[in-house]
Amino acid sequence: MDGQNLIDRIRALKKLTPSEAKVADFFSRLFPEIVFENVTTISQKSGVSKATVVRFISRLGYKNFFEFRTQQRYEVVSRLETPIQRYSLKKRQPVEDKKDILGQNFSYIMKNLRHTYNKTDQGKFIEVARLIADPKRHLYIMGQRISYALGYLFYVLLGYLRPRITLLDNQGSILPDLLVDVTKKDILFTITHPRYASMTLKVADCFAKQGAKIILLTDSEFSPLSHLADIQLVVPSDGLSIFQSFCAASALLESLVIAALQFSDDSIYNRGEKAEKLYERFETFYLSKSSMAGKKSRLAEMKDKKGTVKE
Repeated sequence: MDGQNLIDRIRALKKLTPSEAKVADFFSRLFPEIVFENVTTISQKSGVSKATVVRFISRLGYKNFFEFRTQQRYEVVSRLETPIQRYSLKKRQPVEDKKDILGQNFSYIMKNLRHTYNKTDQGKFIEVARLIADPKRHLYIMGQRISYALGYLFYVLLGYLRPRITLLDNQGSILPDLLVDVTKKDILFTITHPRYASMTLKVADCFAKQGAKIILLTDSEFSPLSHLADIQLVVPSDGLSIFQSFCAASALLESLVIAALQFSDDSIYNRGEKAEKLYERFETFYLSKSSMAGKKSRLAEMKDKKGTVKE
């Protein structure tokens, strides 16, 4: 197993016990910060015994914990390309001033954003943008609970660019009706975070059986849906307290919409004009003088931005 990185070693294991899966998920989400951990802290933070941690590390092919941590430190140095990145990692310290909640939370958000940018494969990112922009494919968007809110944001933003998008909502009783016409040409963009919703897995399984393309946005390399995904985007959601942070996931979704714009044709302008007329007819938005002026220039701005992205 020499030369394999940590995630590759974990994936090479044929089967994980529930306890091992907890440690594997912890390693995936906390890399590269795991170089600061020891057996005791890994045990506490992953919710398993110290013996389980030691056995799992041995099963991964390391002689002992010292070899494991030494190898991870080597991987960190090789992955962090610039001196400032390495310096930031070494200077990572827990923030103890409990009065500065805003600063602490923003620190978590920035860490998640940096991790997302560094870990996202640019080729894979552009491939996803191309797929979700294709109007010939029916795009389904799925998320449960908080992930539904992210899915709704994605649905609204993409609605400016293309037709044939279905947001699969939380009403499980009507899901079979929405899925009855799914074909292998369709795409499921699914979003899931702990605690992973069982309904999302069931829906993804339906798409997989039809041979449809599945794109997964999740927080772990070892999400329960990973084995079904054709393309997986991993975005950390570590938060300051009991709550997860979804800023990085939201930023990635917004970035995908911007990237998808370059693959859209000129029909988006006609689509935008029709939408504006409907908004006006249904009095969707409050119309002040400034908003009326802004409405007239919005399509022109879209054209400018589309040209800018192409350049």
